[in-house]
Amino acid sequence: MKRKIGLLATARKKASTPSAAIELYISPLFVKSVQYAQNHYDDFYFYSAKEGLLTKDQYIEPYNVSIKNFSTSEKREWAAQVINALEQHVKPSQSRIFIHGGWVYREYLQPALEKAGFEYEVPLEGYSIGNQLKWYDEQQQEVKK
Repeated sequence: MKRKIGLLATARKKASTPSAAIELYISPLFVKSVQYAQNHYDDFYFYSAKEGLLTKDQYIEPYNVSIKNFSTSEKREWAAQVINALEQHVKPSQSRIFIHGGWVYREYLQPALEKAGFEYEVPLEGYSIGNQLKWYDEQQQEVKK
């Protein structure tokens, strides 16, 4: 059976001091995605425009970089770097990736995952931010039952 690996978006809203990645981002959507990942995946990682792939305990400085400002070639290169880094932690043949995050990032991550041989799903594809928050709340209620 393949390991379930979460690949979670980071957030614009951050703490003001350097922190572990899991603690730096403080938006409600980020916090809920982490709670979900902790309960449903064997392991999970984050992706950010500035740092690429992040581990939970990776210590980083607050920053203000968005992939929206990257050229198309920079976005493709960024996605390839994220997936190359992911391959240092998980093997495509042994893992199924669950991507959480917006299309602006997934547009480049999904082809890079396919090229590397990863199977993946996008559990919240097409959901607005409000509906994503609601979905995470519903999933959390199921865990508490």
